[in-house]
Amino acid sequence: MFGAVIAALIFMAILKWAFSSNQKMIVLPVSAGKKDQYGLLIPIDSAQIKLDIASAQKILADSKIRATVTETYDGEQLMVFEKDYQKAMRVLGQPIEGS
Repeated sequence: MFGAVIAALIFMAILKWAFSSNQKMIVLPVSAGKKDQYGLLIPIDSAQIKLDIASAQKILADSKIRATVTETYDGEQLMVFEKDYQKAMRVLGQPIEGS
């Protein structure tokens, strides 16, 4: 009998926690970030390329360059890995910054 009461109390505590409206317990997905918060990915500024982002991503994929489109605070950004940045800019026919 004592074990059943303890089990019922634990079960009630779990239910209370699961269905609480405590905002500290709710984890909201991050939908956007700053351009420099994506680790090894570097943004290719959409103003630099004369194509729309979807077309540029397809061209890069055809050239075996991994690219992703990410929503940032500044809008949609085409992102490539740092090691592929110069190659991506050449494929897209854009001058490379700093050279």
